[in-house]
Amino acid sequence: MDEAQVQRILNNPEFQTMAKKKTSLGIMFSLITLIVWFGFLLLVGFDPAMFAAPISAGASAPVGFYIATAIMIFVPVITAIYISKANGEFDSLTRKVIDDISSGKV
Repeated sequence: MDEAQVQRILNNPEFQTMAKKKTSLGIMFSLITLIVWFGFLLLVGFDPAMFAAPISAGASAPVGFYIATAIMIFVPVITAIYISKANGEFDSLTRKVIDDISSGKV
């Protein structure tokens, strides 16, 4: 791919829209993940006794176990959502832009 093709791709309005969507989705998911992790750290730091307390009177597992389990499930799920979106919508838009540039439409 030569420099002229790269510039045509970068100047393509569909590519620019796709790039903005992908960036905003990545930032949003990153912020959500950071909020979850820092929220967990703040809870541990400011109320460690809560993590040792059982979830109910007869329960043997503490609250911290359930919170940590929820985080371990949350991270792969949010990653899978991003990958699904990237492999679906974003890859097809990228392919369309490249095909348009290659065929000389833009």
